[in-house]
Amino acid sequence: MPIAARWRRLDRLPPARGRDPMPGVYELADTDKRVIYVGQSAVDVPNRLRQHLAAGGCVAEHAAFWRQAYSRVPQADEAALLATHRERHGDLPPCNRATPKTRGARRRLAERSGGR
Repeated sequence: MPIAARWRRLDRLPPARGRDPMPGVYELADTDKRVIYVGQSAVDVPNRLRQHLAAGGCVAEHAAFWRQAYSRVPQADEAALLATHRERHGDLPPCNRATPKTRGARRRLAERSGGR
């Protein structure tokens, strides 16, 4: 079952919550409010959305709306949302299908050494 919350524009993300985080699951949608990505954050959903937007890629290019639901077990709830989406639409949301960037030896070394 999709998240039962209203869609909000991505340009109206709430400010960083600091010591009052909001863990949960979220859905991102395109301008037609079709779900393009389902995700979760064990810490704070709005901050996770900011990370997606800063990283570029599928989500940053296509997402226009978001909605969230509080979750005490976000990984399990994310899996349930993805299973429901797959059942209804026959596949995962487009940005959940996107292939991750390949990590060559240089990139792995840079990650281990803190980008030096």
